[in-house]
Amino acid sequence: MIGRKLSREERKPSNLRRLLAYVKPHWPQYALATAAGLVKFLMPVAIAWLVGQAVDTLGSVNAGKMSNQAGWIEIKRLLLIGAGIVLASPIFVYWRSAVSARATQEVIKSLRCDLYAHIQKLSHSFFDSNRSGSLTSRIIGDTEMIQPFLGKAFVQIWLCIALISVVLTYFFSKSVYLGLLSVSLLPVQLLIQRKIGWRVKRNATAIRDHLARLSGSAQEKLAAATVVKAFTGEDEEIQRFSDDSNVLVGLGVKNSKLSGMSEASMNFVRYSTQLVVVLIGGHLALFHPGEITVGLLIQFILMQGQIYTPFEWLNEMQLITASALGATDRIFSIFDTEPEVADRPGAVRAPRFRGEIVLERVCFSYPTSDNLIFDRLDLVIPAKTTLALVGPSGGGKTTVTHLLNRFYELDSGRILIDGRDTCDYTIYSLRHQIGLVPQEPVLFSGTIAENILYGRPDASFEEVCDAARRAYAEEFIEEMEDGYETMLGERGVRLSGGQRQRISIARTFLKDPAIIVLDEATSALDSESERIVQQALEELTVERTTIVVAHRLSTIKNADQIAVVDQGRVIELGPHDALIAQGGLYARLCEQQFDLSTQQ
Repeated sequence: MIGRKLSREERKPSNLRRLLAYVKPHWPQYALATAAGLVKFLMPVAIAWLVGQAVDTLGSVNAGKMSNQAGWIEIKRLLLIGAGIVLASPIFVYWRSAVSARATQEVIKSLRCDLYAHIQKLSHSFFDSNRSGSLTSRIIGDTEMIQPFLGKAFVQIWLCIALISVVLTYFFSKSVYLGLLSVSLLPVQLLIQRKIGWRVKRNATAIRDHLARLSGSAQEKLAAATVVKAFTGEDEEIQRFSDDSNVLVGLGVKNSKLSGMSEASMNFVRYSTQLVVVLIGGHLALFHPGEITVGLLIQFILMQGQIYTPFEWLNEMQLITASALGATDRIFSIFDTEPEVADRPGAVRAPRFRGEIVLERVCFSYPTSDNLIFDRLDLVIPAKTTLALVGPSGGGKTTVTHLLNRFYELDSGRILIDGRDTCDYTIYSLRHQIGLVPQEPVLFSGTIAENILYGRPDASFEEVCDAARRAYAEEFIEEMEDGYETMLGERGVRLSGGQRQRISIARTFLKDPAIIVLDEATSALDSESERIVQQALEELTVERTTIVVAHRLSTIKNADQIAVVDQGRVIELGPHDALIAQGGLYARLCEQQFDLSTQQ
């Protein structure tokens, strides 16, 4: 993961504490849910107590210590208390579920939105090293894994502790001896759970990491379905996906085995303890009736489950918590990645640019590579002129446009616009005045109007129509059944390449930038589409500083200047005719292309 990691001194609190900071604004709801849940959790204890009291009442009647009438009245009283508890319980169960669910959804929404916002603000280098599918898994999948912890475990842990405390207090207040017997095997169980717990957390983390990789790989291949089919790679991709899924099967089976081991140990301890209590308690009830009654023994037996059942729940919560903490670690590892490119202290909002661009002794290498792309690159682009960048692939042409947008920080040197360092401007205001028309236009799955409005969301519909007209897109848009409200589908699949590019140009028209970057904007189009798009581009670049990255040299003959970039330096600079006369690299490139086109 690319991005400056925080030093030890800068480290934030533990990830669990950071997660709980999102919970803090909703603590009243969680407190109410805990209180309502406590009524539900204590209901079995109350019923066990009532059953014990009823048995002792019957014993007193049989022993002649209480009349039948008095015994029946006591039984009815106990029954009414029990009925009241049973009837009230659903209300509290509903409250607990509804209140905790609302609070949990709000917490998850806040966490997910903050994570998405943070990712959006990270630098270009972060996206160079992290696939979109993996990031989507972090935003959606990992936050969903936290939901069971907040919605269930976070409240239930406190309920279990409260229930155990109440039952143990009651036990030891009635019989220290039986109380000690009831908890005699708990240390064994806690030791087993501790040993299993860390293995569960490690396995849960491995599952989420592998799911993220699988999701990223699947999304990448599905997005490139045309290439996969063109190279008949379907069988290979199916096999690769199956192999990766088999790894998940193994991890899932391992998780189930760990859960089974934990459950088996719980059952062994629970039922073994009950047998011990029945044996010793029965002996006391038979031979020392003054120390323990039959009703109290039944209470101990019934309440045994209210000691060990909460520990079973706590074990389940441990698995949920382990998965949630693994997801939390992955989420906050992204939060701990800082943007490499950020506004400098004192950065100001950029005024409307005239458009003079100067690169002074620019040195640059990509964060993911040690190879130097530019070594003291110098270049001047006068305002409202057109500069074409040509040269061999890998020479750094597109990198110039990336640096102009401050997608990356320079190693050294500086880039000035209208005589001022681009780093003096806020990133948003800088990029707002630079319009990009890429080779492969990126459209979204909304309507045509929404895609054009991406250039300036507050624009009116009349302005959208005007931008479409200037981009020569109005005609084909109006021919569509829904016009500007036509849904484009993912990546604009309902449009041709030329139509998609014209929508992209309309978006740039609406943005009205002072500087235009055309990155191979027509190279992927057929002749007719290229002619129409070229007309739109010519209108777009009027009275704007324009940088054209081109391999098709016939499209840049009329540029004011042509810079030939090779191995990170400008080796030739001038208009088309002058560079042809020099007989250098540009002349050779033109000769190769024009000879090839003639042969074709």
